[in-house]
Amino acid sequence: MAAAEFNPVAGASFGSLALCATSLLGMNPAAADGVLADDPAASNDDDRKLQEVTVSGVRPLLHDKLPQDLQDTPQSITVVTERLMSEQAATRLEDALKNVPGITLNAGEGAARGDTVNLRGFSAFNDFFLDGVRDAAVYTRDSFDLESVEVVKGPSAVLFGRGSTGGAINQVSKAPLPTPLLSVTANVGSNDLSRATTDLNLPLTAAASALRLNAMAEYSAVAERNDVINRRWGVAPSLTLGLGQPDSLTLAYLHQQENDRPDAGIPFLFGEPAPVPRAAFYGLVSDRTTADVDIGTARYTHDFTSSLSIADTLRYAHYSFDFQDNTPNYGDDAPLPGSAASSILVGRDSPASSGVQTNLTEQIDLRARFFTGAIAHTLVVGLEFARETAAITRYVNPFDDDNAWIPETPLLDPDPNQALPGVQPAASLQNTVANSSAAYLTDTMTIGRYLDLTAGLRFDRFAADYDELSVQSGALLHLNHVDRLGSPRAALVVKPTPTQSYYLSFGTSFDPSAEALALSADTADLGPVKARTYEAGAKTGWLDGALALTAAVFQTEVDNAQTNDPDNPTITVLNGDQRVDGIELGAAGHLTRQWEIFGGYTYLDGKTLRSGTAAYVGKPLANTARNALNLWTEYEFSGGWEAAAGCNWLGRRFADSAGSASVPGYVVWKAMLSYRVTHSLALQLNGFNLFNRNYFVSSYYTGAAENHVIPGAGRSLMLSIRLSLGDDDRSH
Repeated sequence: MAAAEFNPVAGASFGSLALCATSLLGMNPAAADGVLADDPAASNDDDRKLQEVTVSGVRPLLHDKLPQDLQDTPQSITVVTERLMSEQAATRLEDALKNVPGITLNAGEGAARGDTVNLRGFSAFNDFFLDGVRDAAVYTRDSFDLESVEVVKGPSAVLFGRGSTGGAINQVSKAPLPTPLLSVTANVGSNDLSRATTDLNLPLTAAASALRLNAMAEYSAVAERNDVINRRWGVAPSLTLGLGQPDSLTLAYLHQQENDRPDAGIPFLFGEPAPVPRAAFYGLVSDRTTADVDIGTARYTHDFTSSLSIADTLRYAHYSFDFQDNTPNYGDDAPLPGSAASSILVGRDSPASSGVQTNLTEQIDLRARFFTGAIAHTLVVGLEFARETAAITRYVNPFDDDNAWIPETPLLDPDPNQALPGVQPAASLQNTVANSSAAYLTDTMTIGRYLDLTAGLRFDRFAADYDELSVQSGALLHLNHVDRLGSPRAALVVKPTPTQSYYLSFGTSFDPSAEALALSADTADLGPVKARTYEAGAKTGWLDGALALTAAVFQTEVDNAQTNDPDNPTITVLNGDQRVDGIELGAAGHLTRQWEIFGGYTYLDGKTLRSGTAAYVGKPLANTARNALNLWTEYEFSGGWEAAAGCNWLGRRFADSAGSASVPGYVVWKAMLSYRVTHSLALQLNGFNLFNRNYFVSSYYTGAAENHVIPGAGRSLMLSIRLSLGDDDRSH
């Protein structure tokens, strides 16, 4: 990518230099249309403070709900930009999230598929958002229509409502622009990859409006796991009426469809991934997973004055999925220590499911800037209403402990061509309707030039009705539950110089029993699981603002986690205690005019302090690596050449809460070389897993019999050819 303008001279604006340093590699400052003219404190700091700039995404949280710029926001936030994703040839949201330390990937079964991650030690399966609206659904998110990805760390119930114990992930969609744009990219790869994307923007000058269209189609395999197949396509049109006007309306639609042969992974053996070749495939060639996603959004904004505005976002989303696949399971034949691998047989578990989820959401936000004496206030007041439904069919799983469903296959030589013995009939029909409403208020008070104080409060009501029909017996189970909860937030920011911010913050989160749109007899009467986080951090600018460095220490504790009653293990109670103590470091920007860097490190000490299951007490939290580091550095040569390299380091982590199985740590390297043939034509070559490291990206473990771990892809190369006409940011 082209280097940003670099002017390290005394008196240069820190804001402009910090923007150059951060926006290219993923730590984009907040979005707004400049400094408000009626804010004296801001006006006096024009030459000494991080400036707010316009960004083009549909709805970045760093504009809507976090009124301070990135430098002064009292929370750890990582922003992965489109440019960084393009440099790394990241085609999936999960690829983009590899730039965020503290995130680990999970594997699953049944309806727990798609993108599923842990963030700072806690599951974030339901903490995905698209343009600020919850996007908790079962699918694999593509990056073709993403302007950026914002990862907000720590409990954020004031911003998001339920969930967000470890944080939240907001995808910012591309939005119409005032200038013409046409970008077409073709990708081919050594993993049988064929992919094409297009990005078209057409200004409609007569109406101060614009139309944008993004589209994608892909077929690919996984390097050295050729039985895994990915097929997907998507289209995302959007229209904005009133660009830059006091009244603006944006209409956006996303359709994405996938039809894959999923990765069944490989089984564990004696607490470690089985020592089998990376290509060993324990699923069947008849396996399939499909997902269809349709999301329509209307967003209207009105500026009463430069200091008072209102926004109304209306979203309807429809998600359908069908998972018919098989995963390894030993059944009664779980290998005993000392068993020869050549004698071990593996059965196939078949936890099939299909379903439809819908989400109708309306969010109304009022934003005001005003003064009370010498204190400048930025007030965000909002209302949110949502109706979510889930209709899921779970199919009879014919697998049993003696592996009579599908003939067992040798551990060292699995046969993916075995035939399914028959059709799996429906076992149960589950229907959930959840209605939620919320009101929230956040006030950021600027006291003089050096101090910000933030206080916020949100009140949520979340009610769920759950029905489950057992197809065979005809038995009907009806459950319902209502949670009413207030969530506070407080933070203090001290800004001794224009390039330094030091903060203390406190936040909370809650997870209702029906968080994942399901209830059971064990959980229907339980209250929400609550968490709180204390964080202290520093954000500083160096090299005249060209380099941004961040550091934070934090503690997150869940003191009423769901666990088994120690006196009656069949009963679920809220007396568990889990805690994560952590450190996070980050760097982004220019070291020289041509040399850029983006990196982060986390140390997570996550433990179960109290549990109804004695074996869990004192053990590390599942799928939480103590150490994680990501690094990406790029250098621009003369003559249109650029080169970049980076790595991901993830330490050893346990696959289960008892610490009986673990996943080895790894370091994986990647690189990029690009050449700009003309101003409009660029070639880019990316290499992945350069040293062909055998590693594992995610795991699922319920016991010595039922488990699997997903291998990472082998070494692969991708060639990208990009033709860009107009104002494509990647062409500069």
